[in-house]
Amino acid sequence: MTKVRRKWTRETDSLIFERGASRNVIITLEPAGLVGFRLKGTRKTYSLTADKCYMMALKASIMHERKEKSKRKMSARRGLIF
Repeated sequence: MTKVRRKWTRETDSLIFERGASRNVIITLEPAGLVGFRLKGTRKTYSLTADKCYMMALKASIMHERKEKSKRKMSARRGLIF
């Protein structure tokens, strides 16, 4: 895998509504292992380390799986099938 040696910035298709407009999310990869997030047309960047981003994504995935499992379990108790 190629290492990040310079700053890379990309615009996503994800939209967030803020300050009266829908704005695209801009993601920046930096060589120090930082991932920056900001909204298009704004200056404020929120940064996380790459390992923290990974852990957050992992936890979100696990919570989603647990919620789905619980939903299936509850529907089975009620006699519903999904």
